[in-house]
Amino acid sequence: MGKFYHDGIELDVPEMVYYPREDSLLIAKVLENTDVKGKTVLEIGCGSGFLSVLLAKKGASVTAVDISEEAVETTKTNAETNGTKITILKSDLFSSVGGKFGLIVFNPPYLPVEDGETDFTYAGGLSGRETIERFVSDAKDHLLPNGTVLIVISSLTGEKETTNLFEKEGMKSRVVAREKIPWEELIVLESSQARAEASLR
Repeated sequence: MGKFYHDGIELDVPEMVYYPREDSLLIAKVLENTDVKGKTVLEIGCGSGFLSVLLAKKGASVTAVDISEEAVETTKTNAETNGTKITILKSDLFSSVGGKFGLIVFNPPYLPVEDGETDFTYAGGLSGRETIERFVSDAKDHLLPNGTVLIVISSLTGEKETTNLFEKEGMKSRVVAREKIPWEELIVLESSQARAEASLR
């Protein structure tokens, strides 16, 4: 088990759960500059609960889900430790999620991997977009009319290919953050139906 500290947040992160890295910190930076007070927020793939705790501390009403039982239990513990109230569910993407949200946050498994590699913390299938494709096809059904999606990907995932997935669902995307790290560039995309509708006017 490792400890993680960030701006007043303290987390315990067991070995089986994704430890917040550059991708988590990049999307955290975007969220720190976003007004989420009073917003309903869903985090898919909450892992250690880092982003959900950050959002709850900023006054959002947060629901956090993960496919991993260990991640769900870790997020419950970390939410309590940090004095935050978060609804936490075990869910394969949206499978256990009801209702609509003003913001959906996802740090998905986005790396292209060889056939048979199944570690859900990073393995995004041969294209790197397998989980993202499933997510995008259901995301808009869980968004409020002016809701937005924030998702972090890598240049290895394919920026254009990922924005195309959103476009097929009637959503428009824009890059809100980039960071070069060894071997790749991390990219945070913001997608919304409202933006797509505005561009049609």
